[in-house]
Amino acid sequence: MTKSDDDMIDALFAQARTQSPAVPDDLMARVLADAADMLVHSVAAPKPRIWPAFLELIGGWPSVGGLAMAGVAGIWVGIAPPASVTTWAADLIGSPVSIDLLSDTSGYFAEGLLDG
Repeated sequence: MTKSDDDMIDALFAQARTQSPAVPDDLMARVLADAADMLVHSVAAPKPRIWPAFLELIGGWPSVGGLAMAGVAGIWVGIAPPASVTTWAADLIGSPVSIDLLSDTSGYFAEGLLDG
């Protein structure tokens, strides 16, 4: 009868558990000194902050100002496009497209609907 792979691996691990690795004392002292040094420095050192790293990545506050301006301009052109953009879009699509976001607001502001 042959042993299964699991039995052979279990026997190998049991044999490895019985043997104690011989670590030189000077190596163990250096490892423990490095661990103590890392423990002291990791507690005292401040953690890196994400916002300053992001600012440095994109180029600082001037870039943030440019991104904000581009965003506002994009929203403005998206809500109230100039006539040339509307004409260009109609020529590109082939038919004029108009969407009225605030179609009929007269009912919202009628006197009968207000309390008072």
